[in-house]
Amino acid sequence: MTIDEEEKAYKLYEDYKKTKNKKNLEEIIKLLSSKKDINSLNLLSLAYINLEKYDQAIELLDEAIKKTKDEEDKSILLFNKALALKSKGNLTASYQTLKQISPKSSIYQHSRRFLAQICISFGDLHYLEEAKEILENFEIPNEDLIITYILLSRLKYKELYKKAVKLAKDLKNEKLLAEALLSSDDEEELQQALQIFRKLKDTTGEAKALYKLSLKNPSLLYEAVQKLEESGNKETKETQILLYQLYKNTGIIDFLKQSIKIAEKYEDYLFLARSYVELSKKENEIENLRKAVNYYEKYISK
Repeated sequence: MTIDEEEKAYKLYEDYKKTKNKKNLEEIIKLLSSKKDINSLNLLSLAYINLEKYDQAIELLDEAIKKTKDEEDKSILLFNKALALKSKGNLTASYQTLKQISPKSSIYQHSRRFLAQICISFGDLHYLEEAKEILENFEIPNEDLIITYILLSRLKYKELYKKAVKLAKDLKNEKLLAEALLSSDDEEELQQALQIFRKLKDTTGEAKALYKLSLKNPSLLYEAVQKLEESGNKETKETQILLYQLYKNTGIIDFLKQSIKIAEKYEDYLFLARSYVELSKKENEIENLRKAVNYYEKYISK
């Protein structure tokens, strides 16, 4: 790649970052498509990532990684590959790729934050504990650490919600403060969460807070259902979980069926397997057990 071509390609990419004009990306591809040096392959991959052509980007990055002997260049290429893999939906491969980045590279700290975000996306205890360890080593606390504390408080370490509350207050993030307070069993703190959600006009949050309060005051349960119906986010993962909780509390099968419908959209195979086992106790036992087995097999395969 000549200096003029390199300057033009980088200028086009910098302009794209400001304007989001995808014609710039297409120009970069035309300009560099026949080039095989590491810088060209990297810049080409970034163009493909932003065009959502992740397989092409990964192929180019793999080619560049094989060529480079420089640890700094390799780390940058690995970071971009992890970005492409995450964007493609392959969290496991993205996680494994980030683990290969050199601690001596200039991008290492940035890659650790990204790795923590991948761990949060997995959502299970082991990965959340890893995210916590990573994020607590940053000098300046961030929203990702609050989210990690909230999720861990709901899975195992109950008292961590207090750390989440303190950090959310320090960072003046009302949304995360309300979510942290939802992990409490204290009625006063749950009421605080409810008031914040109402202030933010977050009807899904209101529904969650009302549901938690309904465990102490059952008359609030149907207000929680009403808020859920008012919410514009009727098919989120949070709604799925809330509907299932409402089913468990009320025994109303329609809540279970609605949660299954959302889980099918997200291909949440383990949840679907367990939910169809639950549904088999209420109706169509053989048919629903077959569906449960099918989803268990998909979960294991995945």
